[in-house]
Amino acid sequence: MKWINLLVVALAIAACEPTHRPTQQDVDSVIDQWLNLWATYDLDFLDDIFLQSESLTYFSSEKVGLIQGYDQMKPHHEGFGFVSSGKTPDKSLWLEALETRFYGESVMVASIWYFGDKSLPKEEVQKGPVTFVLTQNDNGRLKIAHTHFANY
Repeated sequence: MKWINLLVVALAIAACEPTHRPTQQDVDSVIDQWLNLWATYDLDFLDDIFLQSESLTYFSSEKVGLIQGYDQMKPHHEGFGFVSSGKTPDKSLWLEALETRFYGESVMVASIWYFGDKSLPKEEVQKGPVTFVLTQNDNGRLKIAHTHFANY
């Protein structure tokens, strides 16, 4: 009976563990989805990108304070003109100089963001550093758990 109990406990622990550690391909997929969110202004993509939890945090480069919880992400993005089913934005957002660091089952991505008309010189568009912290949700899918934007 002792061995059966140990087996049940071991199986329960194994069931709680993520199925795999994140790969660069997993990270690239999430970042590409995030870029697509900004290319389409489609609020419907938030669920696929961000951790749906009260522990989600987000520092905006445009608004003061820490945004806390997934339920605050939608109104924050609506404030920038994002809508369900999307629309064509007036400006583009892109990333350059991406750096990825893996920390076990979590990942940090640091980059420089640019926002504006891509045909203009970089000195003439908004820009700054951005950091993403990604982690796996309960289903083992990689999601953004924290974002921190700043301006240069």
